[in-house]
Amino acid sequence: MFFNRSKDSVFYHTLVEAAGNIVEAMQLFRQNVETLEHKEAYAEKLKDLENKGDEFTHIILRELNQTFVTPMDREDIMELAVKLDDVLDGVEACASRFVYCHVEKTTPYLMQFAELLEKVAEFLQEAFIALEKRDFASIQNIVVEINLLENQGDRLMRESVGSLFEDPTDPIELIKMKELYEKLEEVTDHAEDLADVLESVVMKYA
Repeated sequence: MFFNRSKDSVFYHTLVEAAGNIVEAMQLFRQNVETLEHKEAYAEKLKDLENKGDEFTHIILRELNQTFVTPMDREDIMELAVKLDDVLDGVEACASRFVYCHVEKTTPYLMQFAELLEKVAEFLQEAFIALEKRDFASIQNIVVEINLLENQGDRLMRESVGSLFEDPTDPIELIKMKELYEKLEEVTDHAEDLADVLESVVMKYA
């Protein structure tokens, strides 16, 4: 049966921990975006969390290799871990871009993206806690919320990029901010991809 062996807890505990790591990363990212005054320090902290996320993925992979009977299909477990890692990698890449692209001041659009991503992360954490409890109804509701946030991310990207072309004065600034806004929207896409996997898991095992 699904979720009825003590060995299963290793997989679900690790996935929940990985999701919690993303919540912490998004909180730091939002704090960073508030001023960008200490972007180098925040980039280092986010890199540390990204490395921690890699460790969670390695734990999942090791347990899959050592476990004969898994609580879900191996492919599903691995895909959940990989998609979690994609979300974390995406936001860490954005924090790094603040540094090497020399982004010196924040914008209202950066703040809106940061707040949106923090909400996304909180929903993802709730979803994995629900998965461990086999609370499939909650997961389905959370998937809807994440999809709505991804739609907001699409709209925010269009508005933010569009604003850059309203009165362009510095082409270099335009290029780097356009790339950042598009990269941030891509993180919401990764979250939606993860939500799609969660939804497929619910359909398969509910």
